[in-house]
Amino acid sequence: MSTPRRTLAEAADASDNGFNLVRLATALTVAYFHAYMTTGTIPALEPLGKLFSPAADTGRLALAVFFLISGFFVTRSWINDPHLGRFAARRAARLLPALAVCVPLMTLCAVLFFSAPEAHGIFSRDTWQYILANVGLHGLRFVIPDTEWHINGVLGGQAINAPLWTLFWEGRMYVMVALLGMAAALPLRQWFMGCAAFLLLATQLFPDVASGYVWETQLWSMFLVGMLCCSLAAQLRVGPVQVACAVVFVAINWTRTASMGPTGFTWFGLALVCTALALWAGSTRMQRWAYLRRHDYSYGIYLYHWPIMTMLKAAIPSMTAVPMIAAGIGLTIPMAMLSWHLVEAPAMRAMRRQLSGRRLHVVETAVTDDPAWQRSGPAPSSRQHQN
Repeated sequence: MSTPRRTLAEAADASDNGFNLVRLATALTVAYFHAYMTTGTIPALEPLGKLFSPAADTGRLALAVFFLISGFFVTRSWINDPHLGRFAARRAARLLPALAVCVPLMTLCAVLFFSAPEAHGIFSRDTWQYILANVGLHGLRFVIPDTEWHINGVLGGQAINAPLWTLFWEGRMYVMVALLGMAAALPLRQWFMGCAAFLLLATQLFPDVASGYVWETQLWSMFLVGMLCCSLAAQLRVGPVQVACAVVFVAINWTRTASMGPTGFTWFGLALVCTALALWAGSTRMQRWAYLRRHDYSYGIYLYHWPIMTMLKAAIPSMTAVPMIAAGIGLTIPMAMLSWHLVEAPAMRAMRRQLSGRRLHVVETAVTDDPAWQRSGPAPSSRQHQN
């Protein structure tokens, strides 16, 4: 039986992997799901969701893949450079600049065009409390007041950008990775493998262990699975055989589960198949779609789709789900492209230059201040340090 040609580590290091396309597909799936929510359709009645309900819904499965991929790459970032300051800077550069543009922009549009007479306007305390709280990820607090999710009198009091709740949890998971990394008592890959396995077990057997830190145990678990996959990436290969085995596992369990409830699906089985599919697609060599492999529009789609759809529904109350999918995603994609090219990519490039310059300066200072170097010969070149 053949195995995939390259490991997850080799795929992650290559420029032809499919992880950007996986993220794009999940972002579009979330937008598709929210088109039904914003037009008043019960999530369980969304066409794809009917297949999985009540074990899961389409949006939750897409989010699960998001957190899986995030757990993999965020852990990889720490392993490649286990420095708290640089890790925090990279995570902030990826998450915050686009958020700091999207939240005020979408809030401004909502307040200006979809406010009731009793709303207090763009310069009100409520408006700026909402903006600053969301851009600041609510200070990563566990208990968040309702005033930080919506603005009274704007869009009928509903959430202006409901999906932002996941970014708050994402930020808390970044903190968890940093804490585990700083506490490492073994080589990093072994340490993260043990910690991920322990926390996964604790989350399932003793939910109160994590209840004070994160209540979203399903997404937390998927992030931990991503961490575990990262720690095993140098040996881990996922391909069609592994996906087929996951599907067979779900099929074997189907009869028993279906006899005990309304569906044969379970959250574990669905998450297992989604994990296998995502890792297979991500590690596959993508000969086409070079443009989408270089440019990651998924975050922009995730940030902009909900407020755009909510305002479309407010402007056209009769709009149903299918037109919302077309119009909402059609308007979201240009915003996501602008966000990537004008905000996200420049911010990450600037941070890489800044961190590269600092590391180069530190290494050169350490070398030139070392008396042993002065006795041994010329210092290495700057190019060597940059590599």
